[in-house]
Amino acid sequence: MSRRVNTRDDIAAVIALYKANHELRNTSALAGVGLHGVQKLVKRYCELGEDMLPASLPKSGGPKFLFPRTLEVISPQVKSNPALTTRKVKYRNPQSSQPRLLTLCSTSRP
Repeated sequence: MSRRVNTRDDIAAVIALYKANHELRNTSALAGVGLHGVQKLVKRYCELGEDMLPASLPKSGGPKFLFPRTLEVISPQVKSNPALTTRKVKYRNPQSSQPRLLTLCSTSRP
């Protein structure tokens, strides 16, 4: 199964396989990266020149925002148990805005 190129190591591996004259399909299979991703990396590598590795593109959208109070509540839980999932954190902290919305909806009904 192919995946996206996320790290500099992935980019370096794809470029190294390209320099070793592997076909793009083989490079895709060996690096575990999608064929289209390999094609885009090779294209950017050729445009930049042979002495520079292409950097990963910046992510679209704004940064993720977390309220300070939410961070205070969640941080100790995650530090004590790093394998904690977001679903379990939500379950442990039911003071989110969802119950408030549910109560507003239930009181508005006749």
